[in-house]
Amino acid sequence: MLKYKRKILFKKLDKEFTNIAREIEKLKLSKDFLQFILYAVSELFANIEEHSRAKQVSVEIKVNKDCLIRVEDDGIGLRKSYLLKKIFPKDDVSAIEFALSGLSTKNLQERGYGFYTIRKFTETLRGKMIVETGLASAIIEKNKIQFKNFLKKKKGVAVEVKTKIKNINFYEIIK
Repeated sequence: MLKYKRKILFKKLDKEFTNIAREIEKLKLSKDFLQFILYAVSELFANIEEHSRAKQVSVEIKVNKDCLIRVEDDGIGLRKSYLLKKIFPKDDVSAIEFALSGLSTKNLQERGYGFYTIRKFTETLRGKMIVETGLASAIIEKNKIQFKNFLKKKKGVAVEVKTKIKNINFYEIIK
């Protein structure tokens, strides 16, 4: 069992990931499921480091009968990150769609597989993924996406993944 909940300064993300990885590796779960948890957290941290311009990050990981991963930053959000790279989503819903489909802000020729692959794992595990940014959220569940609009703008990006703990083939899903 693991219960981890912290607010982390942006500049300490790498150090804290090392601490989180040590705790995750102690869990008595299948190697492939542990790889999924580590992959999801590392990809979410990488996105924050590369795109968010955040000052602080909130992280919550709970592993018991189920697995919950929630990572939230106070940065510029998905849409502004795309706009700064001259990619023009019409709104926050479009920005979420771009991210979930693998469109990267690194380079127009590159693909960003972090969100896309986390979504793929969540769907394979029959879990639920929520992405919130700006004035929109997306709930991915049962291989469907439901978008909602917020009345009040959310700063940064929050991603939450909830799944049952199951035996999986990590490399089969990630390819």
